[in-house]
Formats: sequence, C-alpha cells, structure tokens
Amino acid sequence: MLTLRFARGRSGSPGGRTELSWLQSGTWVLLVLVSSSVSAQDDATTKSKSGQGGAAAASKPGESKKAASPKESGKAEQAKGATAPEAAAGSPADPSKSTKVSPVEILRDPRAEKLVDVKKYQEVKARAVGQEDINALKAMADPNANIDLGLINRVVDAMAAKLTDHSNIQALIDPPAGQSPNSAAAKAIQEATAALLEPLFAAKAAKNQGFLAQYNRVLLQRLRPLLKNHLIPRIQVSIILGQSAYPDALPTFLEQIKDDKQTIWVKLWAMEGIANIVEEGSRIPASNRIDAGKVIADFLKNEDDIPWPAQLRALEALGALRQGFRVNAPKEAEMASAAMRLLTDFQAKPEVRAEAARALGLMEITSAVRGYNFALVAHVTGLLAADLGTQIGANFKNNPVKSRYLTVLLAGPVFEAFDGVPGMRDSGLAHMASGEGGTYVTQVFDLVKPVVKAASDLLVAPSRQVPDRQKDLAAKVAALKQFLGKNTPRNRSLVQGGPEFPLGDTAAGLPG
Repeated sequence: MLTLRFARGRSGSPGGRTELSWLQSGTWVLLVLVSSSVSAQDDATTKSKSGQGGAAAASKPGESKKAASPKESGKAEQAKGATAPEAAAGSPADPSKSTKVSPVEILRDPRAEKLVDVKKYQEVKARAVGQEDINALKAMADPNANIDLGLINRVVDAMAAKLTDHSNIQALIDPPAGQSPNSAAAKAIQEATAALLEPLFAAKAAKNQGFLAQYNRVLLQRLRPLLKNHLIPRIQVSIILGQSAYPDALPTFLEQIKDDKQTIWVKLWAMEGIANIVEEGSRIPASNRIDAGKVIADFLKNEDDIPWPAQLRALEALGALRQGFRVNAPKEAEMASAAMRLLTDFQAKPEVRAEAARALGLMEITSAVRGYNFALVAHVTGLLAADLGTQIGANFKNNPVKSRYLTVLLAGPVFEAFDGVPGMRDSGLAHMASGEGGTYVTQVFDLVKPVVKAASDLLVAPSRQVPDRQKDLAAKVAALKQFLGKNTPRNRSLVQGGPEFPLGDTAAGLPG
C-alpha cells in the first residue's frame, strides 16, 4: 500500500497549520494528519515560500511520516508590556520520536472515492520533454533570463500528460506486485509536480514578476481542465494553482469551493490559494473579497461533516480576506458568524477554534453592522485561552511536546485575535472595539497576556523550577476564569437580532 505525500507550506502564520496532506490507497482516499510541533528551520515545507521544496513526494509502503506543524508565531510579542513566548520556537522536529501531540487521524471524503477509477478519465496527450527542457524552464525564473513562451507551453503540457497518465496513477493507487518504488511510473507524479512547482518558487524568490505573469497564465489555462480529471491530478493541480497565488485564478478557486461534486481536498487547496493571493500582496477589489468570503462562509455553513483541516483552511482564508459582512446585508455578518460558529464549537479541534478567533480578530467590522458584540468574541476567546493554559500545565510533565504545541496556538492565533497582526492595519479586537465592548475586550486581554507569559516561562524552565512555573500558570488561568465567570456577557448574539451562541462556561469549569 503506497502513500503519497503532498508538501505545502506557508510562512508567518500561526495556529495549527498542519503542513502535509496524505493520500493512501487501499482504503480509498484518506487525509491523514499528525499535528506536531517543529521549528521553522526544521520545517522543509516553509521552503516553498522562498523558492525551495513544496513538491509532492512518494514514500515507501508502510512508512509513517509525520506532518509538520503550526508555524511558531512571535508576532504577538510586544503587546502592552506582555511578551508572546519566544520559547515557542525551536520545537522538536519529530514528536513521534518522543511524545505525540495527537494520534494519527484518518479523514475520509466520500466524493473522493468516486474519483479513483482511472478508466473514467481521459489522459492528456502531449509530446514528452527531456530534463534539459525542464531545467531551461526553471532557469527562466532568473530575472536576467529570456522568456520562451513556447517552451513554457511544451513543458506544462508534457507535465499535464504525466499527471493524467493512467499507468503513473495506477503505480500510486494500486501498484503492481514487484514494482520498484524507484520505477519511472512510481516517480512520475512526483516529478511532474516538482517540475511545475520549482519554477514557481524560484521566480517568487527572485521576484521575477514578468516570468510569473506569463507562467501562471499558462498554468491556469492548461491545468484548469484537470480539476475535472482523476483524483490524483485534481489534487496535484490544486496544489500547483494554490501555490501560484495568481489573482486570475480566484474565479477558478471559488468555482471549486461551490462545486458540490468536487472533493474536499481540492476545495481545501482552493481556499489555500485564495489566502495565498492575498498574503503574497496581490490587490483584490473589495467587492471580490466580499464575494469570496461569502462563498467560504456558505461552504462552512452548508457543507456536511467538513474535516477539520478544511475548516482550518477556510478560516485562514476568511482571516486573509478580512471581510466579516456583505455591504448589502450587514446585519447578517455572514462571514463573522461562520467563524463564530466554529469558535463556539467546544468539540472542535483547538487549532480550528484558535484560527476562528484569529479570523474574527482580523475582520474589519464597521458601524454598518449594528450591535456587533465584540465582548462576546473576547469572552469566548478568553475561554479558549484558559482551556489552552490548563492543558499546557497539565500535559507538561508527561507530554511536553503537546504543551509546546498548545503554547504555539495560545501565543499565535489566540494572542493575535486580541492584538492583531503586525503591519495589518486595524487588526485585533483590542484595536477595533470601543465603548463598553472595548473596555471588556481590554479587561480580558489583560488577563490573557499573563497566561501567555506563564506558559512561555514554563516551557523554558529548568527542571527544578517546573513545579513553581506550573503553579504560576495555574494561578494566571484561575484569575482569567474567575473574571470570565463573574463577567459573562448577557447578550449572546454576535449581531443585533442574530442567533445566540453558546459560551461553553461548563466546559471551562465556569458557572453557566
């Protein structure tokens, strides 16, 4: 049984960004993610942002590889005298060799099961190219190189053919007995994906916008039809287009998210692509951002049984778009409400809840949204901070890797929900809320900051100081819980006249 690993990466974003997705044959299509904590220097997937890595890679049958974890965020560092824990950096690269953060998870998409029969899909036919042509394409990423549009088209067409070749796909999903993992067919999907990604990363690293404009146009034109092909090329193409950060791909991404027959893993990469467009500096008109946010909010609202990695990507995209409501329907605040539903889902993954808090902290809410309840967002985010602090202290002795991982969530997305992202204007609840709601946000944040610092101090404490640091963290968490328990917002609606949200007081050990 062969496993196919898809590496992806995004730098500078905290909050449970699990970096590797996996496809496995034998049980149809599975997405297996292991949340683990790694340092930035050990996370090979971060290289995709600097022009390195990021290609798909095949592993041998029976191998168990671990997914890279959320990026440590030191962005919340200097908030009103508090310091976000720098100790979150430098985590172990492979928690499986010490203590795991969480068990392996197997997440199925029934729609993907319908996409694995190669006989149902046509191969793309194109003339093969040699390594010399592939190297020549990559060399065009150099700003001083000439751009050969004909060569770009030939290489892209040839790689599309390799991605859809039935023997190549079959070598992954059901390899014949005795097939070597180093055979041409077994490596073809990996090599084709790498050949298309490497020029992209190299050109980004070199800031060669001229090449990127032409290369991305060809990628979108030639590869877009493959999003209706077999599962393997669909996902590989969605990774390539998602990494392109090409603004003209936005309609294609939205089309995939809205398509009720498309596999969830393509939708995941479509949302990743939307976030990349924004985060890599492309300007998207406000109306298009709002439309994109509405599509993602509808996805979160209407899609059944969304796997948590897809929820996470949707929230990342909503945070990047920063749109909490539609101008013509402000009282509904659909995008903010979608994030709030996940923040108040106390059975959801902490990664998801933390990213939901961060998305709400980044959304630009104006007076057009009547009665927007900043205090409610702050209260539930405070409950999340208290829960994370409790788990960090409780797990530290027997599972320090998990404590470190949870501290990343606390010091990253939870902290940024209050304080915003450096360089992102008017971000963070503490900078947006005013009046009575603003006062409450400040009060909660002032109690969250000591929890963050105490968690950070625990991570770097010498062994003899650990008991005292644990007690200190417990005391800071208790103070936060006490305030939240005594100051529960009476209004549990996010917007005036909107539905009420649960506060999860019982789950946090607070009076209901």
